[in-house]
Amino acid sequence: MIVATAIVASAANVAMPTMAVAAPQSAPSAAAQSTDIDKGNAAAVLKIVAGPDLLILSDRGFVAAMYYAADDIDKQHPLEPEHQKLKETAIAALAADGEAASTQWIKVGIHDAHREDEKIVTERRQQQEQERAAKALAASTLSIPVDNTVLAKSVFDFIVHLDLNADGYKDMAVKEAARAALRGTADDQWRFLTVGLFVEHKKDVDRVIQDDATKDEAAKAAERAKAAKANAVSHTLGSVPQTRLEYLINLKDRDFVVEIWKAVPRDTEVHGAAEDAVGSLDPADWTFFINQGAEEAHLRDIVNELNKRDQEYIRQITELRTRAANQLIRPALVAAADAALAAKRSDREKFLRSGQYENLVQALRVDAYSGIDVYLTDRNGDVVLEQWQPGNRPEAQWRIEPGLSNPECFSFQSVSRPNHYLRWRSGSSSAANAAVIPPQSQRVSAYVDPSDGSNAFKGDATWCVRGDAASVAIRPSRSSSKYLFVTGAIDDNFYATPPKWHAEAPQAPHPIDRRYAAEKPLRDKLGKPVGDFVPGGTANGVTLGHRVYDNGRLYLTAGNDETNQRIAVQVVYNGPILDKLLALGGPAGVGGAMTDQVPAKDGNGQVLRVVKPTMGGQNLHIVWSASTGAHIVFGMIGEIWAASGGETGPYGYPLADEATVSGTNVRHSRFATGTIYYVPGSAIRQVKGEIHRKFAAMGFEAGMGYPAADAGTFGPDGSPMQRFTAGSIYLTRNGTVAINGDIHRKFAEYGYETGALGYPTGDIRTTSDGVGKVADFSIGSSSIYWHPSTGARMVFGNISLKYKTMGAERSYLGYPKSDETGLPLGKRSVFQNGRIDWSSENGGTTAYRVAAVPHNTVELKGAKSGRCIQTAGLIGEGALNDLAGMELWDCVGGVKQLWDVTHLGNNVYALKNRHSGKCLDLRYGELHNGNPIVQYQCHYGTTQQWEFTTTADGSVALRTVHSAKIVEAAGAQDPNATGVVQQVDSGQSHQRWTVNPR
Repeated sequence: MIVATAIVASAANVAMPTMAVAAPQSAPSAAAQSTDIDKGNAAAVLKIVAGPDLLILSDRGFVAAMYYAADDIDKQHPLEPEHQKLKETAIAALAADGEAASTQWIKVGIHDAHREDEKIVTERRQQQEQERAAKALAASTLSIPVDNTVLAKSVFDFIVHLDLNADGYKDMAVKEAARAALRGTADDQWRFLTVGLFVEHKKDVDRVIQDDATKDEAAKAAERAKAAKANAVSHTLGSVPQTRLEYLINLKDRDFVVEIWKAVPRDTEVHGAAEDAVGSLDPADWTFFINQGAEEAHLRDIVNELNKRDQEYIRQITELRTRAANQLIRPALVAAADAALAAKRSDREKFLRSGQYENLVQALRVDAYSGIDVYLTDRNGDVVLEQWQPGNRPEAQWRIEPGLSNPECFSFQSVSRPNHYLRWRSGSSSAANAAVIPPQSQRVSAYVDPSDGSNAFKGDATWCVRGDAASVAIRPSRSSSKYLFVTGAIDDNFYATPPKWHAEAPQAPHPIDRRYAAEKPLRDKLGKPVGDFVPGGTANGVTLGHRVYDNGRLYLTAGNDETNQRIAVQVVYNGPILDKLLALGGPAGVGGAMTDQVPAKDGNGQVLRVVKPTMGGQNLHIVWSASTGAHIVFGMIGEIWAASGGETGPYGYPLADEATVSGTNVRHSRFATGTIYYVPGSAIRQVKGEIHRKFAAMGFEAGMGYPAADAGTFGPDGSPMQRFTAGSIYLTRNGTVAINGDIHRKFAEYGYETGALGYPTGDIRTTSDGVGKVADFSIGSSSIYWHPSTGARMVFGNISLKYKTMGAERSYLGYPKSDETGLPLGKRSVFQNGRIDWSSENGGTTAYRVAAVPHNTVELKGAKSGRCIQTAGLIGEGALNDLAGMELWDCVGGVKQLWDVTHLGNNVYALKNRHSGKCLDLRYGELHNGNPIVQYQCHYGTTQQWEFTTTADGSVALRTVHSAKIVEAAGAQDPNATGVVQQVDSGQSHQRWTVNPR
């Protein structure tokens, strides 16, 4: 709540303003308020009679009233305030929570502070009087008349006056020393005025005496002795009446020393030196004191006095600095105090006399959406935020004064328009602002209005500062829950989080210089600047560019993240990151909003991020490590990489910039442990982990193509796998397996891992002859073989087992020429030099070659029986009929046993009986075992197509193309008239024949 005090009048007729004082945040119930007597005694310190209007105030309100009363008195002579400690302790009491500190201040604190103020004022006046006396003595010594106006001059100006008015002959040494002092420090000038002038004056007197031709040497010596004593008087007693001076200079040396010893104050260097001389019986010691000792002791006293004053200056400045630092909004005053503490005594004296009042102006910077180098600006009464601009800008400067209604808070006076203050128009209608700041909001708009001296204005123009060294919030003293808000500042209206304000130097530093000065770790890493600011473009009237340092650069950029154009300062260090940035055209080349270069999350590299780069995507990253170099990651690929954890995620550091897969428009970025692809019109594809290691071993895209999909699973165990455009990779029990090329394409024809072959159980390997390749699969002992002349062919099941048992490609069969094909009652695989057939009837397999028959006419003789195949029936009769069967008979070379060979191509033959002219045929094309072999009118269909096949032992089988079965002697019989039928090839001798040419 706000407690208001009324107007009271002091005994000295000083009008005290009414004031509004924020109630304490918490007030201990046990704290006893001060009594009317306590308040009356406190007011009396300021010569105020405490009437009812004062006595009715709370203790906090009374303390505030005393502060303003003292401040009004001091405003009448601002360079010589008489109540500085009183006001400082009053503010400290008001800054404390509750009433207890204020009560204590009324009872005790004001009186202690008043005594300290009196001491300060007394010492100040003593110093002023001492300075005035020193000036008067110096002028008198040189016989230069002075008045109050001359005595009021500064020490410097007074010495100038002496130099201008001193006698050109009599005061030659004095004038020369005066000019030397004027070229020195303030301390040099004070020492000249109090000591050096008299030393030089004695030299001048001695010279004038020596030049006086009217006196003999004895008279001159007497004159010089008197002059020496006069000089000693100046050093010890200062200005004395002429009669007293005449008395002293005519004394004998020892008597003179005794008079000085008795006259000077004790506890001074002069008194000690005089006492040493008095205690000596050696005339030389008396003469030394007169000619030199008094001067030296006087100089030591001056040095001691200056040191004593300086210690007090240091104490006062240190206390002032501490208070200013705790106020959080007066860094200029803190900096000026630090400079004074580090400088000379005269600088400290000047700071206390005037400097502390000359360093109350600040610029107010705020974190804004458009950047953090944005300043509170008075635009003819409108409070706006404007970007930093070079030069002196009074409209963006504010004099930080004690609050007009509460001295523990502050009022902000516009430098460009004196007596105009930052003000919350709390009493005005909220209707006009409701659209911008709803009534329930904690935001407060401000204006810059001229002061009207009213209580309402003072309350509206008083703001309290809360925060820490990093930033502060500015809140109206009338309502501590609200905060100052200016359009563009970053706040959180929902959670009532205020903007972050920072007090800066009145002439705001260049953003690059501000950041460099503010961050010691940054300075330590960057080193010293090695050049001036290098301009490079403009934005919103701000000149952009960079500055070079020993170890890097600071860039001033206008980053645009498509929401705000944010002017900010970013650091990039010398090395690969900066080189890559420059290769991309610098900040202007990458566009977007650049951030600082920072260490990678694992500490093994460096990262520079750009938000909304012109190259596309949400972010562009320049990432470096010693083992991978500096590369860029951006676009959709960059988003996937960053979302997965960036350099510490499953992909690690980039190994190269984004590139295109050769011959495609597919983009990819390669990382240490993964690759990410962008497939236009499709989606992002990722390869990582163990699959990526295998992918790398296979030569990446050159070996496998690019990923056709993200990694999936296969099999009942859900093992990982991934498909590529030219291959697949599987994590199997046997390890990580890759299939690619023609073998992979054949694998695809069979449905990949869900097809007949299952998944690959090993990598593609080179065959034993070093020419072909083979891959094995999990189902049916299946394999896919590849040979340059045959391509990729699949073998499966029993055929595959047979083939491998025979030695696979090392066998006479060579490489498969076809995939497994279907037979009417089985399967077949054709190889370079033969075949393997599998029967579905008995499960057996047979490997064989297909032989060529070069003869025109042959007889077919049983390998077991030794008898020949002939047409059954009588010659000229049944042996001529269609469907006449075949039988074994003794080989006699008759026409029924002769077969004319017709080559049908590809080692397939028709066999025409010489007797009947009909062709050997499979009856009705029936497939069952035991189906008779007959003759029939030649049509050369499949039932009349025959192959002569040989096995490893060189025997020949007669194989029907129609059923793939072979011809045998029925029942393995040998006698004449044994029937000839088809049967599954079992490799027995009654199924083998000798082909004899005829």
